[in-house]
Amino acid sequence: MNSVLFVRPCHDDVTAYLFFYSKELVNLSLSKGFPTLNREKADASKEIIISTLSKKDPAFIMFNGHGSPDSICGHNDEVIIQEGDNHFLLKNKIVYSLSCSSAAGIGMEVSDEKSTFIGYLHDFGLGMDTRCQASIHRDERAKMFLEPSNLLVQSLLKGNSAQEAVEKAKELMKRNLSLLRTDSAPDAKDYIPYLFNNYIALTVLGKGEACLSLS
Repeated sequence: MNSVLFVRPCHDDVTAYLFFYSKELVNLSLSKGFPTLNREKADASKEIIISTLSKKDPAFIMFNGHGSPDSICGHNDEVIIQEGDNHFLLKNKIVYSLSCSSAAGIGMEVSDEKSTFIGYLHDFGLGMDTRCQASIHRDERAKMFLEPSNLLVQSLLKGNSAQEAVEKAKELMKRNLSLLRTDSAPDAKDYIPYLFNNYIALTVLGKGEACLSLS
């Protein structure tokens, strides 16, 4: 049975937000019957993730954390996946990397007719209301950035193809951009360039028709 791996560090403001939002995705994966591997906080280390990849061979991986074109990081920004070193571990899977720019390097190297990489060609922008960092669930600005990402994974877990999941996420981004343009709050328009960049940067590489299934 195909398993699902969530890599969920939580060591700074950004990863704390990703950690909070991805909890519902872990729960959805479990409710859908997928064998769900949740590696969070200190367990989102290179040693543990590489061991999990080798022993469990998950069909889908969601990385939450910082990154660059040639790296995907985990707990305390430790590099887990490095282009030219171990990126081959992501072959023959569906991968969603919620990390800056990883599609521009690792994604290009991994993607082929049997492998799917969903990620961002540029930095992922996350708007945050600094008044809400102690109560992330109340942060309406962050919700506009992270709900499209969650919708993407929800769509995959519900059987949509990678391409369809990306399209659904982009449609929600467009709706949120429209809301920001008509928002009367003084800071609303400050978030537009960052969310628009996410819209432009989000891409699916390789096998776009790939779908996640239990078997």
